Amino acid sequence: MRLIGRDLSPYTRKVAIWCAIQGRPLERSALAATDPKDAEAIKAHHPGLRVPALVLDDGTTLVDSFAICDWLDDSAPDKRLVPATGLERRTCMQRIALAHATTEKIVGLVYETNRRPEAYHWPDWRDRLVVQITGGFEAMEAAAPTAYYGGDTPDGADIATVCAYQMAEATNSWVLRDSWRGLKGLADRAMTIPAFKDTYPG
Repeated sequence: MRLIGRDLSPYTRKVAIWCAIQGRPLERSALAATDPKDAEAIKAHHPGLRVPALVLDDGTTLVDSFAICDWLDDSAPDKRLVPATGLERRTCMQRIALAHATTEKIVGLVYETNRRPEAYHWPDWRDRLVVQITGGFEAMEAAAPTAYYGGDTPDGADIATVCAYQMAEATNSWVLRDSWRGLKGLADRAMTIPAFKDTYPG
């Protein structure tokens, strides 16, 4: 399979880690949706000019990290990173959803503060994003595991949470609080695993 997108995209990184933990061979095409030189190559796989896109062995292309990771689990039922059904599935999916929603706001902050020219910054919007990011991380901190959500090894919620935290760390670390020790501990433990360490967005 071939994964389109670079690790600075937390959504692409999530898919890369998911594949690595499941033991799936993967080729990488580190294309950036924000780079005009990569636009046509990405558009060939995603008409909305977004990443990630996962090209399967038979040439089928899947888009959107939620849908891709769902297929990865469905096609490897003995290596699922999200439980198949019941309360455990709902809990894991809600943790992923919270991390995903927070990640969206972190990406918004990147566009507002890192990419938009300073003269066009909108302070009220930036402050609103920070409130949303902080709320998301506060909720994740309150539920942070002592090992991993998945027990001895990471599950889908661990992947999504660490990707959100480290996206903020790599792009706007000033939004992170020293009091979020549970999240930092989770991220530090994850970095001992090659799947996370080798894809760190720094």
